[in-house]
Amino acid sequence: MNRSYQHLFFDLDRTIWDFETNAKEAIADIHTHFNLKSRDITLENFHITYKKINEQLWEKYRNGLITKEKLTTERFYKTFKTLGFDSQQQGKAAGQLYLELSAQKTHLFPHTHETLSYLNKKYELHIITNGFKEVQTGKLKNCNIGQYFNHLITSEDVGFQKPDVRIFEYALQTADTISEKSLMIGDDEKTDILGASKAGMNYIWFNPGRRDSLFNSTPAIYSLKELIEIL
Repeated sequence: MNRSYQHLFFDLDRTIWDFETNAKEAIADIHTHFNLKSRDITLENFHITYKKINEQLWEKYRNGLITKEKLTTERFYKTFKTLGFDSQQQGKAAGQLYLELSAQKTHLFPHTHETLSYLNKKYELHIITNGFKEVQTGKLKNCNIGQYFNHLITSEDVGFQKPDVRIFEYALQTADTISEKSLMIGDDEKTDILGASKAGMNYIWFNPGRRDSLFNSTPAIYSLKELIEIL
């Protein structure tokens, strides 16, 4: 591994913050808060329906077809409506509650603190995320990991989402560094790895689920702790 790195850039969701576990808890909280069981809406059906609709809306948001406000409002309204609960007001309320709940969830991938504490002594650490700024800021604070990072770069602030090369260029400029001295670590080959590659950065694919790679010979790790060994 190249020892000339000075800056490490991390994705947040699904790389450090355990998105699937945290999101599942938040969805369960929403299900309870709105007493959906009384409407014969099971938690499993609610979760499956929401996940499908949310992914469709996020794809539109990534492509600039809808606004953040439309995404956060409509994902629960459409979920409720699909399941026979047609209330735009409640859908909007659920959308806001979900943002608040997400920021409060604190499940991290194993060895997160150990790894970041080690790396923080050797490199400057930063985050590049497509998530919403207020939610991501809350996650860093509530998970007690903000201390490790110099900069939080969000697509919301920059105006471009990963894999757009411009968010990576902005991140490099913000950190006052160059691509040759920087390494990107993320879980998504289509956004983190492809985007970093376009920006001339080296990269490591975080792949705890041991998925098949979309590209040939993408360097991968299966646990964050491996970064201690190679960096």
